[in-house]
Amino acid sequence: MPETYKGDVLQRIAGVGLIVGAILTVVFNILAPRADDPTNSAQAMAALAKNPGLAKLAFLGLAVGIWSLVIGFADIYRSMPTGAASVWARLGFYGVLVSAGLFTTTFALQIGATFAAEKGAAGVAIGEPIVFAARSLFALTITAWWLALAFVGLGMALSTVYPKWAGWALLILGAVTVIVSGIPSVFSTPTRSQDLVFAALALLSSLWTLVIGLWITRREMKAM
Repeated sequence: MPETYKGDVLQRIAGVGLIVGAILTVVFNILAPRADDPTNSAQAMAALAKNPGLAKLAFLGLAVGIWSLVIGFADIYRSMPTGAASVWARLGFYGVLVSAGLFTTTFALQIGATFAAEKGAAGVAIGEPIVFAARSLFALTITAWWLALAFVGLGMALSTVYPKWAGWALLILGAVTVIVSGIPSVFSTPTRSQDLVFAALALLSSLWTLVIGLWITRREMKAM
């Protein structure tokens, strides 16, 4: 292990947070209801009304998954106290905090839309604007989140605490997601193909999180 690294309890928590966050975001992304046409708010309301209990659980689970990831990234940032790596990791972590708040708001709006969907036709007029607002906020959120991850990745790549491959992989993944999915979703009408591309990039991000969480946990077990 690099001489600059010192294992501690918070790093063990970081590993667990990243693992739990990766699992929750994948599982509840699969369970979250979606409309076939991402631009059709009526279809989105119908999807929420089909199983409102599951919808609420999915959005709550996604929020908890993001909060778990914040814990993991907090300790990644904390493990790089000096130098250029620390600067980029700090900027990235601040972005993660802001984006986590945006994610939480987005999921809260989706839960609110689900409550409206439960009221049937009477709730459509209330729920459709909420769905539209949640979709718009989500576009901005994914731009901010993956840009923050790119900064964290650059910090990891410049540090001696984490594998270089992990840092460069996160930097590239974050930049590609912002360019391919984040910015286009802000300026253009979403399409099914765009959603599929984003889903693939989000899955790769979750896999990265799971792998680095396992790597940290394994390192901490060796350091005990």
